[in-house]
Amino acid sequence: MITINKFLLLTLTILIMTGCRHGYKVEGDKVYYEYWNEGSGQNKRLLEQADANSFEPISFDCDCSFEFGRDKNHLFINGSIIENIDPVTFDFIGNYIFRDKDSAYFFGFYNDLNNCVISGIDPNKIELIEYPWAKANKTLLHGGDILFLEDIDSFKPLEKDWGKTNNYIIYKNKIVHGVDVESFEILNSYTGKDNRFKYEWGDISKESWTKASFKNFDFDQSDYSAITPTEFTDIYDQALAYKKDESTELEVVKVLTAKGFEVRNITQRKSGEHFVISVTLSNNSCNCYVDKQYKFNYSTQSDLFEVTERIQCRKMK
Repeated sequence: MITINKFLLLTLTILIMTGCRHGYKVEGDKVYYEYWNEGSGQNKRLLEQADANSFEPISFDCDCSFEFGRDKNHLFINGSIIENIDPVTFDFIGNYIFRDKDSAYFFGFYNDLNNCVISGIDPNKIELIEYPWAKANKTLLHGGDILFLEDIDSFKPLEKDWGKTNNYIIYKNKIVHGVDVESFEILNSYTGKDNRFKYEWGDISKESWTKASFKNFDFDQSDYSAITPTEFTDIYDQALAYKKDESTELEVVKVLTAKGFEVRNITQRKSGEHFVISVTLSNNSCNCYVDKQYKFNYSTQSDLFEVTERIQCRKMK
């Protein structure tokens, strides 16, 4: 039996629920976005740039919680204009990936809805794999980040952030260099191990690195695969600015090429606030991976980075 107090509570709940309006509303020549805020209650915000004559709410078969709208000039998400997207051709692909006539966009995890474009791919070539993985030709997508893979046809997701091909272990949008694919196993969402090392965030864990002097290091090796993962402490004696077009020369790479190694691949990426240049080299028996790391100094908050270089090598199978 419903008591008076329960009836009043139920009535109040229904009134609140029916009063919490979300979405777009056209009134005359104006468009508004309605939303509920626990602090201020029901709100209605004028969308000053919206064209009322052409405006329409739109929906997609997506489990995302966004409220989309568009007019002849703009796309809106939750009442905000999303810049540089064509509203007429904007459509849903799947796995939180959308596209228009020019680009693809990932709205699965992000810091800014206006910074969700997936650069460097053809939006019409995207093939979904398993959230958040997809591919476009030989480019692997992890959310909005990309990675070029020659053997992408053998890619298999292992979980949300880990995947593998015949030749590589992948962490998000990064090849885990030097890992033994056959013995690798995932420990958790950011950690794995193979028969030699533990890996964290797609790199050999910090405790496995040896710090050494570049000036005194013996590069005259008969077996470079015997070199333990090494970080050189004295190549750069001052903080440097990161300039993408001027940052591809690495001192360790110069030494290795003089020793007969050939450069196979060079990539540049941003890792958090850091920048990393990775170079893959090989000789007849060994692969070496050299990183130049621009480490952001949180104490100074400047545009200068602490710079180091690291090397790890593995014998070819």
